[in-house]
Amino acid sequence: RSGHASACGIAPSRMLCLVPQPTAWSPPHRTHERPRRSPRCSLAAASPRDFAFRRLTPERPELPVLLFLPGIDGTGSAGATQWPRLASSFEVHALSFAPADRSSFGDVLSGCEAFLGDTAAGRGTLLVGESTGAVAALGLAYRAPDAVDGLCLVNPATGYAGSALSTLAPLLTRLPRGVYRAAPYAVTPLFGKRDWFRSIVGEDATTGPPPLLPSPAAVLSASGALADALPAEALAWRLEEHLRKGSAAVNGRLAAGGRAPASSTLLLAGGRDLVLASPAETSRLQQRLPGSVRKLLPSAGHACLDDARSLNLRLELAQSGVLSAVQRAHAGRRREAAEAAERVA
Repeated sequence: RSGHASACGIAPSRMLCLVPQPTAWSPPHRTHERPRRSPRCSLAAASPRDFAFRRLTPERPELPVLLFLPGIDGTGSAGATQWPRLASSFEVHALSFAPADRSSFGDVLSGCEAFLGDTAAGRGTLLVGESTGAVAALGLAYRAPDAVDGLCLVNPATGYAGSALSTLAPLLTRLPRGVYRAAPYAVTPLFGKRDWFRSIVGEDATTGPPPLLPSPAAVLSASGALADALPAEALAWRLEEHLRKGSAAVNGRLAAGGRAPASSTLLLAGGRDLVLASPAETSRLQQRLPGSVRKLLPSAGHACLDDARSLNLRLELAQSGVLSAVQRAHAGRRREAAEAAERVA
């Protein structure tokens, strides 16, 4: 890729390294390769940067690359019901964070840009960002527009600063440890799907629905697993660095106007999102992103990527024109690469 644009208006800052509780972490199941560190994120023993990229579908270098940027849980495991539908059109990868990660928003963008430069060179690229990940997807598209051909923003958290969540979420990080470990399951109704957390905690969300009334032991187990995936210290860090600072940086770029950071953008909003005002926020983004397409999913809640009844992501990408736009860009990049190789020969 050439001509990667200037940074997203985010000056590197000295990072505060919080010391988390020791937590055993391993990438979720159903991957096709071991997690691979970003070329710019190789870790020293005491480094606070601990994120990786996992390939979720078979290696297909003849296809464009889809990079999934996750919500605040950071596991990169959402979308288990969507990626099989997209495996014939994309080589799907996901960004995932360890609970001990303390990367700044700028660190995340740098790592993603390096990953695309390595893995997606000469290929079309689609970024799919969910909630907090949608903030990073927009930031990356502004930072490196030549590396991004399409965007899909699902319930984007770009309006976090003006939401009730910005007041309530930080309070969760101050709860006593025992209460915090029980809190995740208690907020399940807000996500619009009782089993929204199954892929996050390593359960197979593709095997069918969970019991209508889970046992008390299952409730406690799920809450504990969620708290392990996102300890209070990690939640506090991501709320501040990825959500508050990240959305402020991205909104600054949006306010400046100019051309859209990607040639084709799909905005998806859950009509029953009780976590964020996604219908209103996607309407605002549509005004700021020329040529973008907005779709309201009436029955979808906040965690809709694993709700196959409310969302067929491949269908929405096809109907919006984003799929064909990325495929055209991919064909053009491969043609350019072949011509360059012929000239060298």
